[in-house]
Amino acid sequence: MEIVGILGAGFISHSHAEALRNCGIKIYAIVDRSEKAAKEFAKKWGVEHYGTTEDILFEEAVTSVHICTPPDTHYEIVKRLLEAGKNVICEKPLCFSDEEASELEHLAKSKHLKCAINLNVRYHNMSSKMKELVQNPSFGPVHLVHGRYLQQFHLLPSPYNWRYIPELSGKMRAVTEIGTHWFDIIQYVTGLKIVQVSALFGNFNPTRVLKDGMMHSTEEFSQETESVVHVDSEDVALINLKLSNGAIGSVVLSEISQGYSNYLAYEITGTKMTAGWNSQNNNEVYYNEVSSQTNVIKDGFGNGFNDSLQRLIADFYSEDVSNNKYPTFEEGANIVRICNAVYKSAINDSKWIDVE
Repeated sequence: MEIVGILGAGFISHSHAEALRNCGIKIYAIVDRSEKAAKEFAKKWGVEHYGTTEDILFEEAVTSVHICTPPDTHYEIVKRLLEAGKNVICEKPLCFSDEEASELEHLAKSKHLKCAINLNVRYHNMSSKMKELVQNPSFGPVHLVHGRYLQQFHLLPSPYNWRYIPELSGKMRAVTEIGTHWFDIIQYVTGLKIVQVSALFGNFNPTRVLKDGMMHSTEEFSQETESVVHVDSEDVALINLKLSNGAIGSVVLSEISQGYSNYLAYEITGTKMTAGWNSQNNNEVYYNEVSSQTNVIKDGFGNGFNDSLQRLIADFYSEDVSNNKYPTFEEGANIVRICNAVYKSAINDSKWIDVE
């Protein structure tokens, strides 16, 4: 019987809790640095044990732990949990450095533990259909991939939080927050690896005025000189890439695109067919053959974000391991290496960088 602990009582932890409840899995404990947040979470979800120290997560009763905290905490706590023999589901990114990622990847393997990264896009209903289309011989070898992931959540004015503090979130924002999902779904659907990248970053308001917890542009408050914060991470990333079979591609990542709450789209072209999907029409896949009209495959019982997360969690805890498709720590470490190659390219005038 699975008994689960959760570290972090912020927004995403509630999605984890709902998914666990729907899967019939008991939440044994919730831990957060804020006792108030932990107590409120425990009351909402009927969790008996809560607190601010991580010791409870290492109790013998706990079999698996969900990490729902900012990235700066991931490496240390995940390493300790693996050494203690706990299974782990971790929010992305797995950690900051390539070296840390490799260490966690190899530790999970050596301990024979179940370890997953929350890259839930592959659990949308039509992701499997896209994979089936693209990897069918009738599609032909992949030549081109392209797409975008657009959001508006970081348009000014916006709340100042841990995502803008590099010690907590890392050196990047759009790449690690949303690019991780795009990289994963491309590799999952094609079965190919991203092996080289060339990136250009845009940071359009590096200096911002902070008022009542909200960031504003200096143009809006031009007279303010005291309450100023500096943001180094990217609002937008333009990334060219090369895949392991010689295919090429590109993606636009933006957190400042008006009107887009959460829009991920990608299209893949092979020698005989082109197919695509986007999250705003998430129950449809389209494909074209030479000189054909657009063909659309529809799913009348499609799903959204919370459904896809629930499916990932259900898969993680499934006793039928033969059909598991959750993103492992091996795949999570690969995503870390892609992100770091993107950063290295962006700070070196878009130089092509190998993904180690």
